[in-house]
Amino acid sequence: MLKREFLGLAAMGATMMAAPAWAQKSQNMLRWASIQSITAVDPYYNAHREAIILNGQLVWDTLVYRDPESADYVPLLAKSWQWKDNVTIEFVLRDDVKFHDGIGLTADDAVYTFNYISNPDNKINVQSNVNWIKSAEKTGPYSFIVHLKAPFPPALEYFASLLAILPKDFYGAGGVAGGNGRLVGTGPYRLTAFAPGASIDVERFDGYFGGGPKGQPAIQKIRYRTIPDPSTQMAELLSGGLDWIWYVPPDQAVRLKALRRLTVRADETMRISFLSFNMRDMAGNNPVKDIRVRRAIAHAIDRETIVKHIIGEGSSLVKAPCFRTQFGCSQDVSQIAYDPAAAKRLLAEAGYAGGLTLDLVAFRSREWTEAVAGFMNAVGIKTNIIFLQYAAMRDRVVNNTVHLQLGDWGSYSINDASAILNNYFTLSADDMARDSQVADWLNKASGTVDSAARLANYQQAVSRISDELYWLPLWVHPVTYAHSADLDFKSFPDENPRFFLSRWKS
Repeated sequence: MLKREFLGLAAMGATMMAAPAWAQKSQNMLRWASIQSITAVDPYYNAHREAIILNGQLVWDTLVYRDPESADYVPLLAKSWQWKDNVTIEFVLRDDVKFHDGIGLTADDAVYTFNYISNPDNKINVQSNVNWIKSAEKTGPYSFIVHLKAPFPPALEYFASLLAILPKDFYGAGGVAGGNGRLVGTGPYRLTAFAPGASIDVERFDGYFGGGPKGQPAIQKIRYRTIPDPSTQMAELLSGGLDWIWYVPPDQAVRLKALRRLTVRADETMRISFLSFNMRDMAGNNPVKDIRVRRAIAHAIDRETIVKHIIGEGSSLVKAPCFRTQFGCSQDVSQIAYDPAAAKRLLAEAGYAGGLTLDLVAFRSREWTEAVAGFMNAVGIKTNIIFLQYAAMRDRVVNNTVHLQLGDWGSYSINDASAILNNYFTLSADDMARDSQVADWLNKASGTVDSAARLANYQQAVSRISDELYWLPLWVHPVTYAHSADLDFKSFPDENPRFFLSRWKS
């Protein structure tokens, strides 16, 4: 249905190519949409990336900023910070920052924020973002200490991406955002309108402090709208009712590219797919415990062909069981090339010359899953595909009832290997490898802020995961953006559209 509808949309767009520049460029306003309904206007009681983008970086600021080009941590609200020990960080704030109502930022605001969000009674939506914080205490008008429950080396990554600073008593007695009468932040944009579940409007804050890494935004106004139907999003983009959309289906992106007034581009993200092997004893025989079988599977799958013809533009092969920019994600690890003859030879050596049957559970894409299974079938590995919703798929993994999992993980865009490796290789319920040595290395890497020691432990863990082939890394997930050709927009792998860096072309 979507394809048929879109043919009409493309025809309509073609007749509009000679139309004058869209009005919103002249009004210096960016209008974008996504499928997610935003029901809370704050950065902590939301789960969707769209809400975090608007609330966490447009209206509010974090202490630290991670430069998306260099991956360096640079000062934002905090002008300096220091690890006092493995569980204590001291921050010193800038003294020239104002909230949108003109009241100055102080340590009281930061201490309130961290003590509030770390209190489990307040039930912040994503507990893993805050449950490593013990408490915060003020040490001066613009200085404070954050105490951690245990060593948490990627703390700066969270301080730089997810932990926005709120004004003191922001939630008020009833726990309502802005309950203190101050629905304000320190960010480059101030909130001007909010219709729960429908739209959010922000406007450039002319009192935004100078000299910071976000800079002074060029676009005057930004409006977000919830549009659940992708075909409606594309129709509005074509008619000029929107300026920017994302997660465009690949087949529709091809048609949109034909329109000169649009820029359509598929770019990589930090989300990677992987084939995970169950190393546990199962009811009956578990062939994948034999490394020859695991190697045979790896040789059987033509990942390059899948990336080129199925995943498509913006994707690439993954070398290691993590994203390449993540701290500790060594790329110098064992690789296995596509070689179906070697796959058949290894199967015969393992005693399966006549083939074998394995259960494969997946949830993301039938097309991708069937492609992987097809290559395995071609060398004699019959694959029973069990395609489920994510929760049901995870239950099969946790309950030890499948041989293989075709999974993926985006690390919540955290640029540290712990965000993926510690989830899958520290003997947790999701750990199909159950290698105590790997778990020990990863726990050691998570137990110190010594960068050299962390890197050494990650190197050993990533090498062993690769050598033993507990995972076969597959490909990077792309996301397709479509926007007005008049908009100067740059994407980054963390899927964070930094609209404060965008501008209209002259």
